[in-house]
Amino acid sequence: MNRSVVAEAQSILIAGSRYPPHVRRIHFVHFPAFSRVKPVLTFRCQTHIFLAVAVLFTASTSAADPQYGASSRRGAKSADRNASRNVRSTERVARASWQPSRRENHENTDSEPQLEETTVKLVGFEDDNRSRKRQANNRRTNQQRVRQVAANSAPLPPSDSIIDPPVHPGHLDGQIPTGYGSGTPINGMPSYDSDVVYSDGSCDGLPAGQCGCDGLSCDGGCDSGCDSISCGGCGSSGCSMCGELASPNAWRPCLTLCVPQDGWVNFEYLLWWQDGMDLPPLVTSSVGPNVPATQSGVLGQATTRTLFGGDDVLTDNFDGGRLRFGVWLDKCHTWGLGAEYFSIGSESEGFSQTSTGDPTLSRPFFNTETNQEDAQLVAFPGIVTGNVTATATSRLSGAGVHLRHLRNCCEGCTSGLFCGCAGHFCSRTEAIFGYRGLQLTESITIQEDLVSNDTGNPGSFDIMDRFETRNQFNGFDIGWLNRRTRGFWTLDTSLRLAIGNNKQTVRVNGSTEITDPSATPNVQTFEGGLLTQNPGNIGVFERNEFAVVPELGATLGYQLTDHLRATIGYTFIYWSNVVRPGDHIDRDVNPNLIPPQVPPIAGAARPGFEFDTTDYWVQGLSFGGEYRW
Repeated sequence: MNRSVVAEAQSILIAGSRYPPHVRRIHFVHFPAFSRVKPVLTFRCQTHIFLAVAVLFTASTSAADPQYGASSRRGAKSADRNASRNVRSTERVARASWQPSRRENHENTDSEPQLEETTVKLVGFEDDNRSRKRQANNRRTNQQRVRQVAANSAPLPPSDSIIDPPVHPGHLDGQIPTGYGSGTPINGMPSYDSDVVYSDGSCDGLPAGQCGCDGLSCDGGCDSGCDSISCGGCGSSGCSMCGELASPNAWRPCLTLCVPQDGWVNFEYLLWWQDGMDLPPLVTSSVGPNVPATQSGVLGQATTRTLFGGDDVLTDNFDGGRLRFGVWLDKCHTWGLGAEYFSIGSESEGFSQTSTGDPTLSRPFFNTETNQEDAQLVAFPGIVTGNVTATATSRLSGAGVHLRHLRNCCEGCTSGLFCGCAGHFCSRTEAIFGYRGLQLTESITIQEDLVSNDTGNPGSFDIMDRFETRNQFNGFDIGWLNRRTRGFWTLDTSLRLAIGNNKQTVRVNGSTEITDPSATPNVQTFEGGLLTQNPGNIGVFERNEFAVVPELGATLGYQLTDHLRATIGYTFIYWSNVVRPGDHIDRDVNPNLIPPQVPPIAGAARPGFEFDTTDYWVQGLSFGGEYRW
């Protein structure tokens, strides 16, 4: 009996240690059956009882051990949960390691981004301690790979991933956020629902008229600036429109009537000022009592006042308009053909007065016979009653045709003028060359209507002097245009220089019409007035001179729609070697040439003519709009 109990107890111990610890299974031991004859079990000594109890207690304690007993079931469940967590952690590592990356060398920037796969190896676990260490290592590797995803501008993992997508504080590789994905590919890149959609940083990837990113935060700010500026290229797609609309195909000339696919038209109202016209004194008057007729209106007298002339005229603003239009010859807008026309209208400034003698009116001149200042009476008490009118006019117009060629494009990140939020900008620099023409037409006209108050010498006089100049410039125009776009705002600057020929034309004409009731015929017309005489300065005079016409312009625009932009600008134009009418008025007069002439004529043929050139400029503001298609 003692041997049987010990053997059965040993079998229990062996059964509890038969399997390795990670199995943790429990085997129940069944005692073998005794003989059919029920034995009579007697204990001769109390020591046997104690021995049996000790053996049973030892077996029970071994079964209750955490590695061998019934509590190993709970350990198995805990191990299963750890295994599940380790498997999920491994899945996180595997998904984080899935990062299609861009190839370093892009041979064709227009093609879709080429992706290469990264192989991920699943690593198992051996025991709890090693699994925990590996889990910590995988967590660090996961963080490094997430940062690598952000650095390589790789697409985000699918939305059903258990991995939270990395947060991008700025743009990736020159890309800027343009909205939230809806599953539709943008520029060949996949987008996912509820994810930020990124497009390339160029203006071509933005909606039309929205080149720039008002809400974009760039690194650096105002103090350190932004380093993400690239110049010289033409964007990732080979073109840099900088907010312009582009059609998918290039425009090609056609045999029948057709409309170019890409173009622009711009109209502006001009509010300009020009260099004033210098005039000599043309109409005078005398103030004070008892001024003799021989001193009335004579320059140099203390009582003489100048009513018109003696200063610049036509200094007020001019109104006009300017039209610009053109077409692009390719889809990338690198070559364009444009034309323009502007005119500031015909502006005039004058003086007119009628008098019976109070106040007195006179036309001053220098008498070559007496070598003194003199004056012709227009209105003086008891002698003559009359009216005098002097008018100065000016008109400027210009036209041109030129080719435009894209020379450089830049895009990057910059702060505002007053250190605002940094944002994306783009710019285009173009060279222009072609033809330019300008025409400046000006005139001065002085008219008199006189009636004699002398009953012994009745009659009337109609006297007219006219000086007209015309400048016609034709030359080669070359220039530089730059457009900078930030958000909805654009700034266009231009610098142009035209070199060519200026044809100068001066026309001098005058006439005198005398009505005498006692003469036959009663009305007689003579060539020449007071400051225009023949022989003298009457005639048409022409010559050609070299001239330069530089122009400086700046235009600020705001995009209203995809096609329409409102503009306000400034323009300055300089023109060398021009002729103006006020510079060709000769005040030297030989009284013997004043009609009617009585031969023989004595004295010099004065007034005379001589070319006198000067410079001319015009500047002002423009308000308008531009439409692009």
